[in-house]
Amino acid sequence: MSLIYLDNAATTPIDPRVKEAMLPWIGENYGNPSSVHEAGRKAKVMLEDTRDEFAAFIGSRSSEIYFTSGGTEANNFAIKGSAFYNLGKKDHIITTAIEHSAVLDTVEYLKTRFGISVTYLKTNKHGEIDLNELKDSVTDSTFLVSVMHSNNELGVINDISSIAGLIKDTGIMLHSDMVQSLGKVKFSVEETGVNFASFSGHKIYGPKGLGVLYIKKDSPIDKFMHGGKQERDRRGGTENIPAIAGFKKAIELLNAEMDSDIEKAYELRHKLLAELNSQFSDKIIVNSAKEGGTFLQNIVSISFDPKTTKIDPDTLLIKLDMKGIMVSSGSACTSGSVQPSHVLKAIGYDDITARTSIRISLGRFNTESDIDSLIKGLKEIIS
Repeated sequence: MSLIYLDNAATTPIDPRVKEAMLPWIGENYGNPSSVHEAGRKAKVMLEDTRDEFAAFIGSRSSEIYFTSGGTEANNFAIKGSAFYNLGKKDHIITTAIEHSAVLDTVEYLKTRFGISVTYLKTNKHGEIDLNELKDSVTDSTFLVSVMHSNNELGVINDISSIAGLIKDTGIMLHSDMVQSLGKVKFSVEETGVNFASFSGHKIYGPKGLGVLYIKKDSPIDKFMHGGKQERDRRGGTENIPAIAGFKKAIELLNAEMDSDIEKAYELRHKLLAELNSQFSDKIIVNSAKEGGTFLQNIVSISFDPKTTKIDPDTLLIKLDMKGIMVSSGSACTSGSVQPSHVLKAIGYDDITARTSIRISLGRFNTESDIDSLIKGLKEIIS
């Protein structure tokens, strides 16, 4: 049985060309970039070349790029680093109810442990925030606004530039989790106006265990990871050189192939939505796909309408997996049972609808036949 992978928003398969680029740095090129001898210098040159290449790709300065262990650490670095810098001065964060858990758990920790006040902005049924609500939520104690660039479950893209304009000249810092957006939509961090932005390597056909935090020049933030002078004394710990080499290759490939990746995702999304509407028009709800809205082309979230279709959420993914089709639930699995997604609950879905949801996320290596197999599998399960 051939396997069909449609869960690219969770992680992408590593591109074979990325794997090939990593191998020398796992083997013969083993130097520590902090060492002054030849092996160390060789690693240091590759490290800084990667920093330069990624900075150019996202529209920043090389000096504003800091390597981390992943997107989760980058989010923690931005949010906790901002909070620790402002301890005793300001104590209010604004975020949204549909952020990734790497953001929500972090602000909840700061709230519980340090008494930080947190405002969670609501969204409409498409996952979009109200800028007027954001404006009204700002206080003299606000030091950080954290809003993701695109949502990992719905694919909706937020207007980060407008948010930046709203808080311009207030002294409030703006952080955006851009993990899902990297390689899926064109942007410049400088043009968006963010102070901090988080990224991850394993969403762009690169290795796991490698992330980046962009810190705009002169943005106040405390050191988060202690233990060394690496990353210009802002993030202690020896850099993951093999992963950084893979990340470098992944960025090089995006420079050459991002337009074709986006076009392919657009075509596959169009086919997928057409097939879903044709085969299941009275049985499903397509989440967040409103006319004129801005969305990532590679993410399609659907819910099964409980008024017309009875689906057992605890076995839906298992039945698809038994057919060799891998997608993601729009829910969280805890202790063997499916719990409603906080994102779908936040946009107004009841528990039953939220639990019977799936996220289909397309990638570089998917084909039209993958869509055909998914539709066939869903028809068999529903019937």
